[in-house]
Amino acid sequence: MRRGSVLDSEIRQKFLEYNAARNVEDRRSKNFQNEFKYVCRLKALSPGLKLLDIGCGPGLFTAFWVERGVEGTGIDIDLSLVKVARDYLEKKAGKAQVLVGRVEELPYQEGLFDICFANAILEHVQDWQATLREVTRVLKVDGLLVFSTTNKLHPFQQEINRFPFYPWIPERIKKKIIEKIMKHRPDLVNYTEYPAIHWFTYEKLKAFLHALGYQVFTRLDLIEKSDLQGWKATAKPSLPIIKNVHLLRYLYYFYSLDVSVSAIKRGQRFHKAGQ
Repeated sequence: MRRGSVLDSEIRQKFLEYNAARNVEDRRSKNFQNEFKYVCRLKALSPGLKLLDIGCGPGLFTAFWVERGVEGTGIDIDLSLVKVARDYLEKKAGKAQVLVGRVEELPYQEGLFDICFANAILEHVQDWQATLREVTRVLKVDGLLVFSTTNKLHPFQQEINRFPFYPWIPERIKKKIIEKIMKHRPDLVNYTEYPAIHWFTYEKLKAFLHALGYQVFTRLDLIEKSDLQGWKATAKPSLPIIKNVHLLRYLYYFYSLDVSVSAIKRGQRFHKAGQ
């Protein structure tokens, strides 16, 4: 498929229509509140804190943080989505700016941000290691990195439609599948130009972040008994055991649809992108 062709333009329009149809206000409510609660257990929020929303898309998360008194900045490679984010953020109270840029080469000075947030972006970038190094560079010491990404252990996923057990497929076969999808069935990746190409385990990300000087937590570490509602409340008595027994923690990672990480930067052992 040639870039700039009529077909390419049609696919691009479908991508924008798809994103516009995703009910922003409904999507932000429960999940955002939960993540915000977990973040506050690691870092007290106060007016003036600087937050970077990495791969901000239409500004959904950026606006959520700005409404809670944080000084927000968003960055995304997609100019069309950046324009949507700017329009969306103009309607919100607080201070925010959104730029176009590559997350592997962030246009910010070292140690600028108190919080870096990346929702479902790490799986889409070309170089996830360079991305995390860049985030580390612009994050303050004792700053907080929060992100979620694809879970290699979970048999199902929401990135490649109609492909159950896709995370378990060998990498070389995944590559061939994506090439075919991008050429013949872009609807299976919701018409995006940047489909998910990386799949992670918590232990893999934890080891990489430890080497960069982080203290790392998963969502399981931050959950408290009071967070468990509905059928999950049955797990309240066993929550401490689940947190501390390696096999049970592994089963939790297998159950979780994504890999969710909160990490505090404790040192200066970062490297520039690509190193």
